[in-house]
Amino acid sequence: MRIVIAALAALSLSVGLLHSSAGSRGATQATQKSVEVAVVPGFAPPTYPSYYGIPKLPVTDTQLSGFHFTPLPPPKVTTPNLQQFDTVLLYGIRWSSLSLTSQQAIDTFAATGKVVIWDSDDTGPQNWATFIHPFTDAASGEHRHSNGAVVSFPNGDNFLSSSNPSSPYYLDPNQLVTDRNMINDMNAMKTGTAGWTPALVAANKSIPQGGWPLAWAYGVVSNHTGMTIYSGIDADAFADKLNPNYAVKELRLQLAASFFRTPDTSCAPNCRPPGTTGGKPFVKCKFAKRVPRRWVHGRVSILLKTSVAAGIRGKVLAHSGKSLTSARENKRGLIHFRVPTKRLPSHRIAHLRAAVYVHGQRACTKKFRLKVDNTRH
Repeated sequence: MRIVIAALAALSLSVGLLHSSAGSRGATQATQKSVEVAVVPGFAPPTYPSYYGIPKLPVTDTQLSGFHFTPLPPPKVTTPNLQQFDTVLLYGIRWSSLSLTSQQAIDTFAATGKVVIWDSDDTGPQNWATFIHPFTDAASGEHRHSNGAVVSFPNGDNFLSSSNPSSPYYLDPNQLVTDRNMINDMNAMKTGTAGWTPALVAANKSIPQGGWPLAWAYGVVSNHTGMTIYSGIDADAFADKLNPNYAVKELRLQLAASFFRTPDTSCAPNCRPPGTTGGKPFVKCKFAKRVPRRWVHGRVSILLKTSVAAGIRGKVLAHSGKSLTSARENKRGLIHFRVPTKRLPSHRIAHLRAAVYVHGQRACTKKFRLKVDNTRH
């Protein structure tokens, strides 16, 4: 599937449920945000064999000061014990590490409470077949370097992510794709998973077909009660020296999201899941070698370095917008253009653009100039 296929809660739902106070649904309808958060298996999850482990949950970060965190070991994950919390955060733990009784307790809780799954490259790929909303995910693994990341924001703005710097949900796309952990080492839910709505779509060299590193669902769709949130943004990013750290901000956005404990009076018991729409991809691109500064003629070689994912190709566009040439990305993330200068006016400076597309959606553009001289030499 196209990695740029993304989804957004329909405005009539997202504005009422996720952006507003109780008054947006009427005087008697109330929403709730996370306050008392149970962290399973605890602030510092055990390391799984053959992995390096993940950092402690940043509970002392000032961005998270409005929430109260309590570690809860897996044996204590029971329905009675969860009643004192409004949110369960599964931090760096495999679903298979929980007993069937604990899994059932979490599923029951999710019907009216909030369950946040914060995955990590250290958990590896997982199968959540017995979760209230089943899914599988892919794991990028640990690379400790760039892995050709690409991101796409559903409709540019939603309650978990936005590419708009003026939005309260803004996540810096440049940090997402350049940090060695966040998307480069992400886990990602399989694209098109039933019952889930993506909030961020991404791909990298390990997961070139793309997936959903952020997604959400109602606990009970017909009532719009409860909320489940999946995050595959690598938890190792919590320890990265970034200011601001957008991984921590993303966790805050997830905990701050409003949800219903009781049925949504505007539609229950016949509420529907949110609608979907597309989003623009974001990739890094730069010239892999210097653009010629001398007078040129014939076919000129232009080499562009970009991210590594499925469906990336590029075009060189004239000032008028007309395409002069196109090329596919190779396995090293390079696009090699051969610009035919005979299609350009001679004895002039041509103003051109190298445009990169992900499955037909423009992702980045680099401007350059060529001094064209097509007379015989």
